[in-house]
Amino acid sequence: MKKILLAIATMMLLQLGASANDRVSINYSQSDAGAMNQLMSAISTQLTQNKNFKDVQNSAIAITSFVSLDDLTSTSRLSTIIPENLIHEMQVRGYKVIDFKTMDTIKINNSGDFLFSRDIAKLRKNLNIDYALTGTYAKYRTGTVVNARIICLKTHVVLSSAQILIPSRVVKRISGVNRKIPNFVPNTISLSK
Repeated sequence: MKKILLAIATMMLLQLGASANDRVSINYSQSDAGAMNQLMSAISTQLTQNKNFKDVQNSAIAITSFVSLDDLTSTSRLSTIIPENLIHEMQVRGYKVIDFKTMDTIKINNSGDFLFSRDIAKLRKNLNIDYALTGTYAKYRTGTVVNARIICLKTHVVLSSAQILIPSRVVKRISGVNRKIPNFVPNTISLSK
């Protein structure tokens, strides 16, 4: 009984900031990928409705990995799936999304044709990006709470925020898939103008 009350209380707290018209019904009986798509759509809608800036079409935004509140320096499968979904969701809402992981040239080898890289030497060093969409997540018994925010890179002011609960079963299933990230030398890209 306590677990059910805790789950209900958590969901109610997550939805306090939204009006009745803003709430989205998520179909958790569908595939985990489908549930993630719906969840990222819901968080993108919150970010768009809560935004505190007007010029989304002409202001470049980068979407970065989300990190655990327990470790702000490493990623997980969830950390990389969230921004990939948000790139699509924010772009279809009219945001000028910059994919900073694209190389200036296409790399062709026996394995395929590649435009994406995490090798800093192959990426542009300076990008004209005004905003960053990033966030954190925290795991609870009932699921993982994702907190997203759009930050002005010049002032570090949070211009929009959103949050959502991803049920434990969805997180468990997407986290169970093996992922391979190649070794690379950490460096930085200048994102702001």
